[in-house]
Amino acid sequence: MKKIILFYIGLLLLPVFQSCEEEEAVRMPDAYDATWADYATLKFTPAVDDLNTFEYYVEAGPTGQEYWHTTNVDFDISVELGGASASEISKIDIYAFAEEKNGETYKYLGGEQGKLYESIANPSDSFVLSISKDKLEDLFKSDFSANHNGQVTTDDFFEFKWVITGKDGNVVDSRTDCFDFNCTYGMGTNVVDVAPAIWEGTFNYEWIAATANAERYGRISVGQTGTMTMTLKPGFFTVYDVSHLTADYYYGSAGTLYYDYDSGLVEIDGRYDQKWDIVEVNGPTLTIDFSYYYSAGYDEYGTFTLTRTDGQDWPANIHTN
Repeated sequence: MKKIILFYIGLLLLPVFQSCEEEEAVRMPDAYDATWADYATLKFTPAVDDLNTFEYYVEAGPTGQEYWHTTNVDFDISVELGGASASEISKIDIYAFAEEKNGETYKYLGGEQGKLYESIANPSDSFVLSISKDKLEDLFKSDFSANHNGQVTTDDFFEFKWVITGKDGNVVDSRTDCFDFNCTYGMGTNVVDVAPAIWEGTFNYEWIAATANAERYGRISVGQTGTMTMTLKPGFFTVYDVSHLTADYYYGSAGTLYYDYDSGLVEIDGRYDQKWDIVEVNGPTLTIDFSYYYSAGYDEYGTFTLTRTDGQDWPANIHTN
């Protein structure tokens, strides 16, 4: 009887053991074959270092002007497909959205899809995309609030998404199919306070005093006149390239002028340690005492005037020490 009972218990436990064996033998699903659509995105890199937004300049001073300085910004676009080739892509559509600010409120423009900004057919692995303020105005002028007058303002912000269509029929919309931090790209306007280009232009000089050795070694003479041209260095607001720092004095040279608009301080830098001492500011004319590295040893000193030719006066606070 005991053996019969044990036999029935064995029969009852058999399904349990079979179930465990079946669970251990569960077949795993086949590995997923990723395609370009699983990785597709665009990477934006400014074509010019640190220039990734529009720029609006506000000049200092009572007569300072305000104006758009940079209205087109180029980006190098990298098409990232997780190892796939861009030859698998049929087209890339770039869509724009706008966010306008009115007082303390914001209004989002572009709807669900956005405004088609540009379509690139058969793209390569990289291309250049130019973002234009004027083009954005054309896209959104009918959507802007009345106080915009159909124009972009410095408070507006723009967002760009991309829709990538593959030759295999797959479509990736970066606003709905991307879950990373780089699913869209945004840009606005940088308002830059700048100094007016006080020193830019061509000015007249005249030597009004010189020691005998200055005339001899410097090859200048009292009464000699000429011109001095200054050009604002690209990317700067108060640094100028100067054609000749010391009015064609033989032991002078071209160089650089640094100007602090707020304080009026002027400094120059060129060969032979040339120095200015601005001794008078009289309307459009500066009076400048000149010296250089060998002045003390050879008694080479002189004075020249520098006169504006644009009808403006020099700022009264200009000085060199």
